[in-house]
Amino acid sequence: MSDFTVVPRGGAEEVGRSCYHLQVDDHDYLVDCGLKQSAPPEYPILRGVDPGQIDAVFITHAHIDHIGGLPIAEHQDLLADDTSIFMTRPTNALASILLHDSLQIHKQETAELNQPQQFTATDVKRVLARVTSVGYDRDHHLNITYEFGDAAHLLGSAWLAIEHADRRVVFSGDLGGRSAHLGDIDHPPKADELLLESTYGDTMQHRSFTDARTELYRQAKQAHASGIPVLIPTFAVGRAQEILQIFREREPDLRDAVDGEPSIVYDGMITESMPVYEVFCQDAFMGESILNYRINSGDVEPFTPECAWTPDTMDERERLLTGNEAPIIIAPSGMLTGGWSPYYLRDLGQHYDEARVLFIGYQAEGTPGRQLLDAVGDVADLRVTALPAGEEYDPTTDEFAFQEQEIRIPTEWMREIGGMSGHAAANDLLAFAREADPQGISLIHGPPSAAAHLREYLSGNTDAKTIQVAQRLEPIEIESGSDAETESERKNRVEHAASGSDSGTDVEQLLQRQDQLEAELEAIRTDIERLVEANRWQILTIGIITEP
Repeated sequence: MSDFTVVPRGGAEEVGRSCYHLQVDDHDYLVDCGLKQSAPPEYPILRGVDPGQIDAVFITHAHIDHIGGLPIAEHQDLLADDTSIFMTRPTNALASILLHDSLQIHKQETAELNQPQQFTATDVKRVLARVTSVGYDRDHHLNITYEFGDAAHLLGSAWLAIEHADRRVVFSGDLGGRSAHLGDIDHPPKADELLLESTYGDTMQHRSFTDARTELYRQAKQAHASGIPVLIPTFAVGRAQEILQIFREREPDLRDAVDGEPSIVYDGMITESMPVYEVFCQDAFMGESILNYRINSGDVEPFTPECAWTPDTMDERERLLTGNEAPIIIAPSGMLTGGWSPYYLRDLGQHYDEARVLFIGYQAEGTPGRQLLDAVGDVADLRVTALPAGEEYDPTTDEFAFQEQEIRIPTEWMREIGGMSGHAAANDLLAFAREADPQGISLIHGPPSAAAHLREYLSGNTDAKTIQVAQRLEPIEIESGSDAETESERKNRVEHAASGSDSGTDVEQLLQRQDQLEAELEAIRTDIERLVEANRWQILTIGIITEP
């Protein structure tokens, strides 16, 4: 029997630095190659991989914990000269933004620690030059057959199936199904082994996503109508578009509730990622409801309310929160670890007696967001990284530097809104596992406690013979046990998934538009590189965020 093995080089017993080394006879592949945003950052364990050994890389989605290690692999010459990096078209566009931002953060962190950089702009450029954009399709490469299916976690996110010699392994990627603008999770094929994420493996079922959206809007509207400013720290890619879409859908009601024109401000990397979402809001990567809205309304900015805007200068930002205005501000990062959200939080603390800070995402231990939510007493003292106040910057050069600052914030301002996570809970993970019907399940991408809980839950509710929590650097053998999916069965599965949609989208027409989309994405990438050269990324996007 030929060799078919997966070695986790990250993303086992942890959330972050997802990286799985697939060894198939005499070829080597990586599935994801991310970083873990810790202090200092942690990268995949790549020791033992020889220069030029990796023949191809497959990326499930653009979050930095799945792509942030690619420049490291490039810098260490682990990729062969002709190695391709396969990812969906939206992932390609978002990866360009996120990798450039990650580089700027890496440069800042290494400078502060007086350490050499582990990768450079050249490595990022070479990584992006290797990308082969694909759809949710099935194809062959070297000695394997691969298939991407919609994971409904982030624009362009995918699960991945890889086949060789009548054996198949399925990587779940990050599974979602909790979005107002993405579709449903595609049905996976039958698998011999399933590598299944377990981020929320100890949460049986999330709160209703509809209820969470309604609560977020209600709290923001009530404060805004009462003249109370609102800050919503958020992940810049994915969650930010969800939030803006909520206000776009309810904009007439918001206008009725406030005295005058509503003011919704979004800032930072949200402005850079929004063109990607707008480009793909006429493509098969979006859900039916947002596609129908885009077609029927003719709205070319379907995520953005008419009353929403983004500041272009520091002077505009300084005028936002002087004590008299009460905007709704949406800004990264979601955990207040960087970006513009700490800057706006500081200004709220300096100029207002009352405000609202609405947390919609997970707040990791040790982050300012977690410190605020866990604070005991009337006020919380914390350190954040933010730009200096207006009187401390030079408007002539328009150059700034992020600094650590002490701020004091009333704890009564905090609100935590559950149910906005983009990750599937245990019940949905079980449903995915049952569809894949594997002989073995290896749990990845989750805290040890969540993975252990999910292991017990799956043991009593699936037919898998073995269920384990994957261990770093411990090989997982892909052994044949399931009946191979016939071409007829595969077509039935794909047709069954398609039958759930009556949008009438012409697949052939969408495929013909690929060249046009690629040209638009290349224009976006050119703009990004221009901004990098102008050294503005520290201002726009410091604080790359991912959603655990």
